[in-house]
Amino acid sequence: MRFLFIVVLSVSCLASTSRADAQSTGSRDSKIEAAKKAFGAGTRAYAEGDFETALARFQRAYELTGSPDLLYNIATVSDRMRLDEEALQAYEGYLEARPNSADREHVTGRIEVLRAALDAQRRAEIDAEIEARKAALEAAARVKAERPLTRYVGPGPGPWITIGAGSAAVVTGAVLFGLGQRDQRSVESAAPGSSYSTVQDMAERGPRRTKAGIALLGVGGAAVVGGIIWQLTGGHEEAMPEVSVGPTGISVRGRF
Repeated sequence: MRFLFIVVLSVSCLASTSRADAQSTGSRDSKIEAAKKAFGAGTRAYAEGDFETALARFQRAYELTGSPDLLYNIATVSDRMRLDEEALQAYEGYLEARPNSADREHVTGRIEVLRAALDAQRRAEIDAEIEARKAALEAAARVKAERPLTRYVGPGPGPWITIGAGSAAVVTGAVLFGLGQRDQRSVESAAPGSSYSTVQDMAERGPRRTKAGIALLGVGGAAVVGGIIWQLTGGHEEAMPEVSVGPTGISVRGRF
């Protein structure tokens, strides 16, 4: 009934405003007419329970006229829709414009209820944020307690490069050694009448190849063994990054 009373009051204000401005410009008249249509549509929507449409229509009528009585309608619909902040703002605006309204006691009561509800909501949000931060701190503490304080960091690609180079040297040394041995066997088993120069070349070349092959086998084998030892022993322990949750967010300390 209180809402219907303010509806009648608003219609009366709109009508009187329309009559007082009968001589004003056509723009003003069309604005008043649009406001009356918006108000009527809002009233019908409210009666049908379509509060979203009612709120939009009352807001449109208020934009067109600036009548503070429409703030009551806006506040009432917003209150029904649980739009507490919007309802509180509209109620306060209405009471400021109509401090001696007959609905002052009701409006004041709704303002107090809405303020209390918003305060409780804000406190609940703060409490929820505090609980979330506490949970994050506890989770970070559990992770820190469960994970190792250090991690093993390998020596990098160096050992594998050394092993690869050593392996190549071993293969090359084996090939040279095999060629040198073949030359020596060819000299020892040379058929009678063989070319002296050919036999002489193989006799000189064979030992050189054999010696070079042996040298490469030794160097390459040492490189392979050294690379394996480097890979197995060249790593080191490094402190793990530390994650902490504080009042300003999450911070990370450590080396990467």
